[in-house]
Amino acid sequence: MKTNKEHSHIFFVLVPHGDVRLVLRKYSDSLFKNGFHGAYSFPWAAPLAALSHPLSEDELKYCARTLREAVINQNLSDEAAETQREGRGIFYADESSFTAFGDGLALFGPCLSGFPPPNSGIYGGITGKVTSFFSPPVIGTCLLPKGLPKGDCHSISPQISFRAAAVANMFWRVNDQGGSFYSKWKIGKLHWLPAVKK
Repeated sequence: MKTNKEHSHIFFVLVPHGDVRLVLRKYSDSLFKNGFHGAYSFPWAAPLAALSHPLSEDELKYCARTLREAVINQNLSDEAAETQREGRGIFYADESSFTAFGDGLALFGPCLSGFPPPNSGIYGGITGKVTSFFSPPVIGTCLLPKGLPKGDCHSISPQISFRAAAVANMFWRVNDQGGSFYSKWKIGKLHWLPAVKK
């Protein structure tokens, strides 16, 4: 008998600037052309945590501020970045990786290298709503059912960096109708990280 299982999820996500999302869109297209048949689309955002309830405006503003400060401090702890102050507040995404996503799926995309860990204080004001963290955090380019052949992906993985980014709630709904899987998502209002003061 076919079953219709629908699951709704709420995530706290980091959304890169539109120029970066264009690069990621092209990367997604290349993955589907290089052996990722059976994979599913995903918005070009990095889930950072799963939530029990959506974050409020004040909580999102808090996260935008603390995340910016944490990334600046992370950059400045790097000797090269301290010598070249241009590195302040920049996110780096390099070789693609996988992270468990639930519902028998893995999220694939460029990994946010040197990303502040959960215990860095960036989640201090929202821990009551966080049910789990994504590790490593990756910018989603596609969802893969576990066990699906991955194809040749690492050779074409883009190395990107960006300073402009926003945080938001993302609402994700999965519907599995007897093996016929599809998902829908909506990203809430973007709260941009504060500009880096020179």
